[in-house]
Amino acid sequence: MLVRNIKLLCIGLLLSINYAYAAESELPLIAEPPATLYTGFGQLLDDDKTLVLEELIDLDQEVKRIALYHNGDRLHRLIPKQVHQMIENKLMGRLMESGRFEVIQCIECRTTKVMMAEDELKISQAAETNQELRVLSKKVRADAFMFWSASVHQDKFTINLRLVDGGNNELLWLKEYSKKTTKEAELEDFDKVQYEVIVGAWGIKGERKGLVAADDVELNGATVLGIRRRESTGLNENVEYTLGLEYFANYSSGDIFDLSGYNLEGRIIADVSSLDDVLETKVYLGIGQSFFNDANSLVFRFGFEFPFFKDGFMDFGVIYMQDTVVKWKKDTAYEETGTFGGASYDLTLGMRF
Repeated sequence: MLVRNIKLLCIGLLLSINYAYAAESELPLIAEPPATLYTGFGQLLDDDKTLVLEELIDLDQEVKRIALYHNGDRLHRLIPKQVHQMIENKLMGRLMESGRFEVIQCIECRTTKVMMAEDELKISQAAETNQELRVLSKKVRADAFMFWSASVHQDKFTINLRLVDGGNNELLWLKEYSKKTTKEAELEDFDKVQYEVIVGAWGIKGERKGLVAADDVELNGATVLGIRRRESTGLNENVEYTLGLEYFANYSSGDIFDLSGYNLEGRIIADVSSLDDVLETKVYLGIGQSFFNDANSLVFRFGFEFPFFKDGFMDFGVIYMQDTVVKWKKDTAYEETGTFGGASYDLTLGMRF
């Protein structure tokens, strides 16, 4: 009786573990996954040589709908749940980006069966035989299954893929991807840093009132020159950050205005992936502090960034600088103080190196 109760208790525990995994529970883990596993597999799947269109385009055109099927033991291979999900999500993303397949979710593929047979526990996956795989294919309406497994040995990360026909179990495609990554290389790839030189134009206006017979005059815009440090991280490749120092001045032929100053700005840049099929587009939001003509002001900028040649880019946006009282160059026909600021356009051309 005692032995039977122990067996029933074990079955209950295994079923609980299976239910939690099949339902993809969001309960937090005790420990975070090792960074080397996450970034190592992430670098492998982000590599341009992994799952390229040319490898998939020659496959049977009748295969259109595929389902991912993990046929490796995730727990025994010591790959944490977060890493397992990241790998599967990136695989699905790369397959969908190729435009070659329609990828479907297969909840049944994740289900593990636990049963008692002849006083022994038996643990099996959704499909143990070719016949069961064909039945599963009809059930989830998949033309083929993409079997995948991941493993790591020392600094080498490996992912094995097999595309199997759901109707006749024919092996359609077999591929192994691997990448050796050291901690030094991982840290080097984690933070990508570039520098940019820019030239631009602001439409911000300045004013100066005339004395006696002189009319009021207006400054229309300034020219901007600067350099920025641009950084992206492996945590999210679609978000970048810049820190820039810009010099702005008016280069008009007259000497009524003598505007010159510096702007220190931090900026967040995000990729607008929905427009990538039309034109690679990024959106930016920046905030800075400017110093000019014995005055200072906050600067807010928002707009869009577009590619320009190979390493160039263009920014089209708006800028807002608080109206500020400034000192202009002494002139007997005009007041010494005036204003500079307001909202206007922000146009920039830049090159990265």
